[in-house]
Amino acid sequence: MRDPASSTEARVNAIAEMARTLGIELQMVDVESPADFAAAFAAFREGGAEGLDILGSPLLANFQRELGRLSLEYKLPAICQFREMAEAGCLASYGVKRPEMHAMVAVYVDKMLKGANPGTIVAQQPGAIELVINLKAARKIGIEIPTSVLARADEVIE
Repeated sequence: MRDPASSTEARVNAIAEMARTLGIELQMVDVESPADFAAAFAAFREGGAEGLDILGSPLLANFQRELGRLSLEYKLPAICQFREMAEAGCLASYGVKRPEMHAMVAVYVDKMLKGANPGTIVAQQPGAIELVINLKAARKIGIEIPTSVLARADEVIE
């Protein structure tokens, strides 16, 4: 599921290429407002989707509770970018910690306000990626998370 206003074609193409490499049939559904969410989940269900990757975007992050609720209602395990989405009902999140991301942005803004040319500021990678598993959501959906995956998680919500 993606918000076309914040997903680049390069990102979508990279995901599609990885899906092909892994032998996964990819369904891409665009949503432009919360009014599209239920129809998107219905389309995934009708298309035989077994799992869902909700791509990070401001729109989707702002409606995390609705997306978590729909994931549970349609029994579609969803992975998201930020831990708050896992806390709201998605099966898991895998991504940078928001406070670290905000701190990195603040450093860039500070440099630009002090006169640095944005084109000369070196991009940084986040220091850590966090895996959060919502075991409560897994139980509601009816799937079992392997112990080996739970052991690797930074946090397990029970």
